[in-house]
Amino acid sequence: MYDAPDQPPPPKLTADFNPDRPARSRQGRRLQRIREEIERNRTEGPKYPTWLLALILVVIIAGFTLIVIYA
Repeated sequence: MYDAPDQPPPPKLTADFNPDRPARSRQGRRLQRIREEIERNRTEGPKYPTWLLALILVVIIAGFTLIVIYA
């Protein structure tokens, strides 16, 4: 097998190697926090039901429209 001389050697895989675990660098910790936040958002669900938010939006738009028409 021929290895090009300008190629770095492959990383050594040890028993504790886990590709899903981020590196212990600053960026790795940041990625881990992002993954945890996404997982938390997926499991907790929305704080308020969507129909309630839509109803509030309709009330605000209707109120603004009434103010503009009758002012």
